Amino acid sequence: MKHSLPRSLHGLTVLVVDDHRDTVEVLQEYLTACGARGIGAGSAKAALAMAENYVIDAAVVDLRMPREDGWWFLRQLRTSETASAHAPVYAISGERHDQPDPASGFAHFFFKPVDLDELAATLALLPRRTR
Repeated sequence: MKHSLPRSLHGLTVLVVDDHRDTVEVLQEYLTACGARGIGAGSAKAALAMAENYVIDAAVVDLRMPREDGWWFLRQLRTSETASAHAPVYAISGERHDQPDPASGFAHFFFKPVDLDELAATLALLPRRTR
């Protein structure tokens, strides 16, 4: 995971979901360094509960997780009645063939290891909510 100076992500709350704790920690630390509020979950079910308890501006979700995966999370989030239901969901995977079709509902695909500069640049384009 390469990176340079963080872009300003002040005002964003980003949910990071991956069954590999180190991936969650690295992305959370980077998002925090960029000024965002990074929250993490180790499973899709835990992430869905967090999306119900926090108003998230975006989610970065691993497509391949045991039991419920990133696809499951996206479907559940979109059918929820939470304030986070329409937040963009960014897919991550170590497998290039996992790259979702543009019509899948994922906002973007990042190959692992995630290019932190590309992630920050993408998230920097999101509007900031008034809390």
